[in-house]
Amino acid sequence: MLGISFATEPSVYSAYLDSEFSEENITTQNNEEINVSTSIKEPDEQLIYLNIENMPEKIYVGQVFTLTLKVTSLEKNQPYTIDLENEYNLTIMQEPNEIAPKAINYLTYVFKATSSQAKLPDFVVYYDNMPEKEYRLNGSYLKTVSLNPPKDFSGVLAKNMQLVNYQASTYTEDTNLLALQLNISYGNYDDFHLPNSNNQGIDTYSGDLNSTTLLYFAVYPLNVEKVEFTYFNLSKNRYEKFNIPIIVKRSSVSTQSNLDPQASEFTKFKIIATIVLITVWLILWLMHRGWMYPILIILAVAYLLTYLIPLKTICIKPGSTLYLLPTKQSTPVMNIYEEVEAKEMNRYGDYVKIQLQNNTIGWIKNESICTH
Repeated sequence: MLGISFATEPSVYSAYLDSEFSEENITTQNNEEINVSTSIKEPDEQLIYLNIENMPEKIYVGQVFTLTLKVTSLEKNQPYTIDLENEYNLTIMQEPNEIAPKAINYLTYVFKATSSQAKLPDFVVYYDNMPEKEYRLNGSYLKTVSLNPPKDFSGVLAKNMQLVNYQASTYTEDTNLLALQLNISYGNYDDFHLPNSNNQGIDTYSGDLNSTTLLYFAVYPLNVEKVEFTYFNLSKNRYEKFNIPIIVKRSSVSTQSNLDPQASEFTKFKIIATIVLITVWLILWLMHRGWMYPILIILAVAYLLTYLIPLKTICIKPGSTLYLLPTKQSTPVMNIYEEVEAKEMNRYGDYVKIQLQNNTIGWIKNESICTH
């Protein structure tokens, strides 16, 4: 018999076709590894860092306060923008006007807490050339303290408030006008109000937070002889009171009223009393011939003439505006649509104080007087 032997080749395919380690699987697995490796991103570099500094330890409801935002920018020459978002029970009073592109900025913000549990805004910063990339500092909640103010509280909390000047004048037959000039340092001047006056408001204000000059007006009935109000001094942590007498002076050289004798019953009483005093002093002078009586008589007659000498009548152009006070940004009282006559009471700078035929008193500009 012939011995026949067969040489068989080992299968070199079956293992790869049947096994998970086939060429196709290897290729797929390698691709997945590549995809996994490429999907892991390196963390973005932090380019802007934000910190809050100089926060007050205690804040009262209604208080105006400042804080400093420290911005550190690694792109020191790149300009950036700051947005404020999601504040709660907080009024943004002032933001920086311009932000210079530099490595470190200390920016001052001014806020007013309007209620308890106020929250600072979120500070969101981004470079102007990369607005899609934001850096955020979330605002924290503030523990604000509510005051228990007295009835005559003016609503102002400030480091200091000074009464610079005040002035009382007749407004109508039944009311007087009280004008105040106040200087307020780091206070909520826009909340200022006086007690027991239904007609009041801010006439003008100027300055900055460090020193705000406030011109305020209020109208009171004739029987109100003084006004009292308080404010909360943040530096001394206490209430401080102001007492203002409402005394209407009558002087042709002041900014006060100079009305007709028929303006009020009190005016009539003063005229009668002055005449009685002149009569008594005249009798005493005739009886005793003292040197003091003629002086008293002369002064009393001069005082009486301020009431009896009629006021000058002037013509007011149509389209003129009657203002509350002689200031550039004063509150308008009314518009005069027709040419009318009025009594000239006083002059102050570029303004003339007048009394209209309906007894309304106010100020007009010199240019509002008729030339004919």
